Amino acid sequence: MTPEILSLARYLASSRPEFTLSEMNQYLSRKYSEKELYDALKPHFYDLDLFCDARHNCTKLANLPLPADEQVIRELEDTLKAPQLPPSIEKLVSSYIERSCGKNWHTGETAHLLRENIVKQKEEYWRGSSKYPKLRVITYLLYHFPVYFCQFQYVLLDLLKSGLLTTKMSVVDAGAGPGTITLSTIEFFHRLLEIYSKNKIDVKINLRIDSVEKVQDNIDCYNDLTSHYLSQHPQANAVITVNKPDRAPIEKAAPAPNADLIVFSNVLAEMKAAPFERADIVETSASGSSNPTIIIIEPADLVNSKALRVTQNALVKKGFTIYSPCTLIWGAGCRGEDCWSFRGAGDITVPEFMRKIAGKEEVYRYLNTDMKFSYVILRKDGNAQHKYLGRGKFARLSALKKHVTKRINVAVSVMSGNLGDEKNFVFKICDGTTSVPCYAVIPAYHLNEKNNGLLHAGYGGIVEIFGVLVRENKEFSSYNLLINRSTIVEPVR
Repeated sequence: MTPEILSLARYLASSRPEFTLSEMNQYLSRKYSEKELYDALKPHFYDLDLFCDARHNCTKLANLPLPADEQVIRELEDTLKAPQLPPSIEKLVSSYIERSCGKNWHTGETAHLLRENIVKQKEEYWRGSSKYPKLRVITYLLYHFPVYFCQFQYVLLDLLKSGLLTTKMSVVDAGAGPGTITLSTIEFFHRLLEIYSKNKIDVKINLRIDSVEKVQDNIDCYNDLTSHYLSQHPQANAVITVNKPDRAPIEKAAPAPNADLIVFSNVLAEMKAAPFERADIVETSASGSSNPTIIIIEPADLVNSKALRVTQNALVKKGFTIYSPCTLIWGAGCRGEDCWSFRGAGDITVPEFMRKIAGKEEVYRYLNTDMKFSYVILRKDGNAQHKYLGRGKFARLSALKKHVTKRINVAVSVMSGNLGDEKNFVFKICDGTTSVPCYAVIPAYHLNEKNNGLLHAGYGGIVEIFGVLVRENKEFSSYNLLINRSTIVEPVR
């Protein structure tokens, strides 16, 4: 593309609310087809604040929060009730595996090596060196990709509800692997635009995705999957630009310039750096952006989940603020040293390629369907999902020791799904004041309309609980808050 084209487009974009690409030929030294102009300018649409449709009409794109009315949210939630890889994504991954390993990859020696590598990856949580490095990206696709893809859709839904997704967004996929987060993001926006269209809501989106990845095999897979997906699924109301990954370890990558959303999905835990030192990497990545939304996701196991909260606390000390899921109800920050908290989002439907590699013996070793993950969403502007602050009529969880065997009132965040069974509902709770684990417990026979709000609060939701009995569980060094028929639980909206 000649500088003349870009210079003219920049002038027209700044001086007119709309123009057609064909008009540009009135001012250019030679004539171009509309397609030539579109292809030349597409990588620059984001910086030009332009949206150009299929008829090559270009309009100035206002950057506004994406509509999140009740009908839109309800339809999105309905699509997530039975989480699974979209057929198009499943087909892309299956084709890539077949091209990489042969048509009969799920049989014979190839299958044996893949299964062996899956087990090794599970044991090392991606730390250390793989016995079969060339197969590593394939076993990731077979085992980790489906769950990580699906669970990120729930995080994006939360961002949409909170007004943090906008019509013009720059996203950075840090430690991108084969493109899990990138593909999940694109698919989410495509699904959202379909819902807008169905409900006759006119929305146009300009989305740019950059990424950082250190392993060339992952980069090759990333480029293959994302390019195929975009070519096979054009979207009339979206200009989506996926740039080639920057090949570098995330700790050595240049800061993302003017990013709106920076995602570290299951990557910080791979590092040898101590959890508090990982905050330096996040801070550096965000230093080129004025007010990005930062998402850190890690596995839900005890070690990685607790490590995430240490990283989170270190970032708070650096001036970042927690948007969710934690709410500092009493205004003081917790130390985050011994917090095991994770979100459960149910099971995904097993994709066919995962079923193939599972085979018929010890199937459980190769099936990964349980969506449990620890995460934090951070901001720089002090904005938080819940702005609730505790008041005098509630006791702090840090003071439970002096209330043992008494009935008290508390205001807390619900920090788990049901950890109990059908006889006893158990939820981890927190108000940011204590590192001692605290749980709200409802025996099923005490459940009624006055207290069932605890079951529907959702992860990170806040409830006020009136008349709850405090019990100390010395065996597990924790406190149980027992809810009975007379206890009132009021969700805070």
